[in-house]
Amino acid sequence: GVLWMSAVFNQLGQGMQQVLLGWLVFEITGSGAMVGAVFAARSAPNLVVGFVAGSVTDRLDRRLLLRVSILGMTLVSGSMGILAITGNLPVWGLLLATVALGAFQAFYMTARQAYVLDIVGSDGALNGIALISMAQRVGGIFGALLAGGVIHHWGPGQAFFVMGAGYIAGLLVLFWLRRAGASVPQEREALWQNLVSYFNALRSNRALSVLMVTTAAAEVFGFSHQVVLPILAKEVLGVGPAGLGLLTAFRFFGGALGVFAGAAMGLVKRQGVLLLTFMALFGVGEILLSQSPNYWSALVFVTLINIMATGTDILHHTLLQLSVPNDQRGRAMGAWVVGIGMAPMGQLEIGYLAGLTSSRIALLTNGLALAIGALVLGIVMPRIRRL
Repeated sequence: GVLWMSAVFNQLGQGMQQVLLGWLVFEITGSGAMVGAVFAARSAPNLVVGFVAGSVTDRLDRRLLLRVSILGMTLVSGSMGILAITGNLPVWGLLLATVALGAFQAFYMTARQAYVLDIVGSDGALNGIALISMAQRVGGIFGALLAGGVIHHWGPGQAFFVMGAGYIAGLLVLFWLRRAGASVPQEREALWQNLVSYFNALRSNRALSVLMVTTAAAEVFGFSHQVVLPILAKEVLGVGPAGLGLLTAFRFFGGALGVFAGAAMGLVKRQGVLLLTFMALFGVGEILLSQSPNYWSALVFVTLINIMATGTDILHHTLLQLSVPNDQRGRAMGAWVVGIGMAPMGQLEIGYLAGLTSSRIALLTNGLALAIGALVLGIVMPRIRRL
């Protein structure tokens, strides 16, 4: 319960961040490529930090890592708020601060997902991860709506402070975590040995490396759709920051619905096939959004996209942690963070394509790539179908 509530508050900050960064950069520059750049800056640390975070998470108390990473996000948010209010937040400064937010978030996600299994054990892995995923979506809904309202009424500077307040609330709740968890690893390697065994696991554990590839594919062609939302909202749908906030809230609402679909996944034996199915339908949702005739249909299609996105996410988390021994679960989540570290490629690509052509063509292109890519992965990597 404590971890769930902390995740809600943390994701409230993340929900605000998604609306705030995209809207602010597009408002300042009018460039779809720069919107892609700021989202890429947030995701870029995952590629490097994922390796270190996985090893550190298997080495140190995960509760301490959770607290330190949230404190870092709080300090960065407050600094951005001060600079924005005083008019001293240039685009390059915003990008630099976004990189720092992404680095702290990478440590937080790795430690949190590993700690879930510390609490519930392998038998409860799917349900535990689904519950935390629900907390993320609940917090994200309120964060997105709050960001749209605060930007509209008081401006982006104040929105950064409210975002920081969400992180502070999540940090305070974490101090009620009293136990390390029943499934926490009992033996801890030296950090350098941990890193060496991490790379050995990636080389020898076929399931781990395959799941990293599918995670990267979903990030590059699927989750990158969030870059287009500020452009779609302002230029195509004709809505302001409050409209973008509602559109982003429906992303998280779709994610919440996806958690219920995820709860039934434990009954499916061929979860690898299910993963590929969710990825293909994820792409289909993007194709439908690209053809959306109005704002209300866009809300429906964004919901559909994120039902599939959440199913993909939950399956990746679960299959990755179950593909390694108990003492390597932090490294498994580090592998997931490295996989999502490929997101900047998709975010830069879709932002550039939206600026070069249109947001509709960018969405259509990535949707087709993801749907077709899921089918191709199922053919060229038969190991996925056997998971």
